[in-house]
Amino acid sequence: MGIIAKYKSFLASAVVTFLSVFCSGCWDSKDINDKLIITSIAFDVKDGERWYYLEIANIESGKSKDAGESAGKKYIVRKGHGKTLTEVRDDLDTHLDKPLFLSGVRALVFTESFAKEYLVEYLYRFRVDETYRKRGLTVITKEEPEELYKSTHKKNDSLGFLVEGIVETLAESGKSFLRTTMRLIENLSGNYTGILIPCIGLQDEEISVTGYSVISGSIVAGFLPVEESTGTMFLKADKPKFDFIVPYNSINFTIEVLLKKRKITPSYEDGKTNYDIKMECKAELMYGDQKTPYNFDEMAAKEVIETLTAMFEQQIFEAIERAQKEFACDYLQFDDIFRVSFPVKFQNMDWQKEFPSVRTNVNVKVELSTRWGLDYSTSEVK
Repeated sequence: MGIIAKYKSFLASAVVTFLSVFCSGCWDSKDINDKLIITSIAFDVKDGERWYYLEIANIESGKSKDAGESAGKKYIVRKGHGKTLTEVRDDLDTHLDKPLFLSGVRALVFTESFAKEYLVEYLYRFRVDETYRKRGLTVITKEEPEELYKSTHKKNDSLGFLVEGIVETLAESGKSFLRTTMRLIENLSGNYTGILIPCIGLQDEEISVTGYSVISGSIVAGFLPVEESTGTMFLKADKPKFDFIVPYNSINFTIEVLLKKRKITPSYEDGKTNYDIKMECKAELMYGDQKTPYNFDEMAAKEVIETLTAMFEQQIFEAIERAQKEFACDYLQFDDIFRVSFPVKFQNMDWQKEFPSVRTNVNVKVELSTRWGLDYSTSEVK
């Protein structure tokens, strides 16, 4: 299952704040009212043509009923299509009654089919267009853009704000990472490119992050499901935090694990690239699946720590192995770490060929505590 994040009153207030900032800032109210405020753009390929979908914040929604059929709708969609980017834009321009305001774009949404053919081309176009908001996010989807917009707009939500909110919330909670579109473009401009881009989908009619598209060079090389990404997030996210289920005797303990320190040190010996990965984690025993007391003493704690450490290290090993063998793509950014330490050697390497054979050593240290006030034993583990 994907991770579902819901925005309720926050989304509406965010849009209002967004509009008020621009209406009272560098642009006056008349200027902003004379433009179409774009909050997201979706891209698709159908029948040999490129399709663009513009999500527009409908500032007429609070006005009189005479404003037209879009009155009452907070967001509306306009679309255009054509064989090339230029044709698409020309098609859009023929039925837009106001110029576009692209500094409000919160998210770019590429269908997987579009990304496979035109991801790099469009992101380079984005880079040179100064009218775009550069801190916007990019996601990929296997859904039809019309379905994504239909699902969000029937709740008077914005797909752009919703995507931005979900990805940012996951990053803040330690379940994912945050990369702006400009950061993606920087990666694409390097000699080697390995990227993970969040994928969104519909689950029970809710928008959710379902996994990550693997971008190798300029192609979509595969898909990493969100439920299989824990080890990867411990290697990529700023402050990863996940729950582990650890068996002890007949009890399954839920333990929250927070990464406190991560140090990845590269070396190069005998023509081989190596990484020494050291992680220090804070773990907290939350609860078990049986009635307390658990008789959780120091000996039990030691055994649980050993089991948890082994499980954790296995997650890291599997994440690295999957990147090397299944995808042959360094979206873990090991190349950046190696380049800093060995710039000359890296310059003479073909990292696409080197990465699948790099060797790693993983060492994890876990400090375990229990949740204060819970009846684990007669003497709590400290």
